[in-house]
Parts: sequence; structure tokens; C-alpha cells
Amino acid sequence: MPSIHPTASSDIVFISPTFKGVSREWFSPEHWEQEDKLTRTATGRGTVWFVETPSATAVLRQYRRGGLIAKVNKFKFLSQPLQSTRVYLELTLLEKLQQLGLPAPKPIGGMLRREGLFYEAWLMTEMIPNSADLNEILSTSQLDEATWVSIGQTIREFHQKGIYHSDLNCHNIMLDDQNKVWLIDFDKCSQRIPNPSWQKKNLDRLLRSFKKEQLKNPAFSANDTTWQWLLNGYENG
Repeated sequence: MPSIHPTASSDIVFISPTFKGVSREWFSPEHWEQEDKLTRTATGRGTVWFVETPSATAVLRQYRRGGLIAKVNKFKFLSQPLQSTRVYLELTLLEKLQQLGLPAPKPIGGMLRREGLFYEAWLMTEMIPNSADLNEILSTSQLDEATWVSIGQTIREFHQKGIYHSDLNCHNIMLDDQNKVWLIDFDKCSQRIPNPSWQKKNLDRLLRSFKKEQLKNPAFSANDTTWQWLLNGYENG
């Protein structure tokens, strides 16, 4: 479990057991910029900051709201017990994934800032070196059958250990320079009893994300054949 560290301010820092020296400043992009340790930023549904901490190259992100409410409230969530907040739950699950030996980012820590009836939160994980997500890769190149099979096998491994990914899509599957497959972004995910029903829904969601990207980009190199290769890996994994 992540340890809980209240600060003199309204901020509460969560630290994973394998890390030391994590402070509230670690969750401020401005801090890393002042230290000349902010290496780059990436934008998608939200901004992600890549920073050089004393312990590891890390990825920092702030939790965002989704849907229509995000038009008026992007970052604030209704307060609840600490162990029920999104940042605490995701850190706890990431630690569990490490214990299970699954290819997921190593957690560093998180921070929660209370503001009246609401809170904002940040999460920091180790960066997966020399990696890119499937959306980026498939937009510019093709993958061979063995890699598609490996993607299916990796998803199967998570499913066999009861890991439900609430947003399995081509942005949350990574490949590193050794063609190792990783899953990322475990916000609102959980460990549950393995069941063909939710496992199929996970795969259906992934297929929809491939089809969505195909409609946006005709060069996106995913099709019925590559999907069958992925399923072959999943079913025979």
C-alpha cells in the first residue's frame, strides 16, 4: 500500500514503498522546470510531463474529468475518504501489478490537494524507456504477426490475473524498443474475479478504438487480419 504523508498545507502525499525522498514539490511541473529537469511535455486528453527525478525518469499527470462536465470543471473531484480517491486506488493497483509481475509502469507516488468539498490529484510513475503507444506506431508503420500475437498474449496475461482495464484502447498499449508490450493508465481499473463477460467487453472496447482510428486516418495499419492475429495470441496465450 502507498504510505500517506500529510503536509503543512492542504496537500497529502502518497509514496510507494520502494521510493524515498518524494515530496509535494515532485508533483509540480514548475518545480522541475526551475530545476531544469523537465525534459518534455505531451498533450492528448491532458498534459503529461516527463521529468528527471533523483530516482528515475518519471511521468507526471494530473487527474482530469471526462464527459460534458469537463467543459466547466476539468480537475476537481468531490471529496471522499483518502483510500477511496482515484490517486490512492490507482497507486495501490499499480503496486499490485508489480507484485504480479505484469508489464505496467512502476508507481512512484501521488498527491491530493483538498479545496473545500473538492480535491485535485496528481500521479507519478516511472517512464517506460524507448517506448511508444500503438496509436502512434500504427499511424506511421506496420507491425508483424508475431508482435500482434504478443499484444494478445499480454492482454490475456492481465485478464488471467483478474486485471480489468476500464479504458483498454490503442493509446494505453505501449511497445518498447525490444517489442515488449506494456499496458498503462490504470485509473478506475481494478482486480476482480476473471470472467469471460468483462474480458470480452475489454476486447470489444479495444477493437472499437482501432476502428475509430481507422476512420480518422486511412493510413492507420490495423485491420481484420491484424485483429485476428491479436485474438490468436489472446486465445492461445
